[in-house]
Formats: sequence, C-alpha cells, structure tokens
Amino acid sequence: MPNPVPNVPYTRADIQHMVGGEMQTYLPQRDGIILAGCFTIDKMNPSAPAEVQAGNLPKVAAKAILLSQQPNTRFPVFLKQKRSNRYYYFKGYFKFGSISNSHAVIVDAEVRSGRHGELSYVIQLQRA
Repeated sequence: MPNPVPNVPYTRADIQHMVGGEMQTYLPQRDGIILAGCFTIDKMNPSAPAEVQAGNLPKVAAKAILLSQQPNTRFPVFLKQKRSNRYYYFKGYFKFGSISNSHAVIVDAEVRSGRHGELSYVIQLQRA
C-alpha cells in the first residue's frame, strides 16, 4: 500500500485504490479487517478523528462493532470538511480506542453534531 501524504487531496476512488475494501462506507474493510477510516467533519463527526459518531443504520452500526473487535488494527484516517466535498485529506494512522452506546454519551454527541435520534455508537480513536 502506498503511504498517504498529508495535505494531498484524495477521492474515495484514490483511497480505495490505496487500501482496498468497499468504496461506500466510513470504515472500508476486506475479509473482516478495517482498512481505513473516511469521515466527514461537518454535522457528522465534528470531533473526528479523535471521536467518530456511528449512525444507526444496521450496516453502519455493524462496522462500529467490527472496529471494536480490532483493538490492534492500525489504519489511515481521511477527513473531509463537508459531505458535498469530493476530497478527503489524510490525518494520520489511528486504531480503535473505545466504543459506547450509553445514553449520556449518545446525547452529548447528538448535541455536538445535531444528529438527534440518528446515532448508535460513539467511537474513540487513538493515534497509532
């Protein structure tokens, strides 16, 4: 895998070519291993990359659980500012830290993102 470079714009196709896995997901994986994190900051993950808010669609929640089962998996994280932006920017390598679906944690995350009633988990990532 070529090493991603900070401050270089990457499309999802670029990221998929670099790491593999699925194109349309926030946590691309192959053979059950998370390969990257691709997160939107504005109104989705305002505290990314340290904290990621997983939506409540079944596939999205399942990815959060899959990540939580891989505490030693190191993966590149890419962020884009808005959903309408085409380009992501590499922010470093991270690994799973913790996951929570406690009511207090979810409510706090909802307040910060405005995604009321849409979250299943809040995931903490650590620099790897």
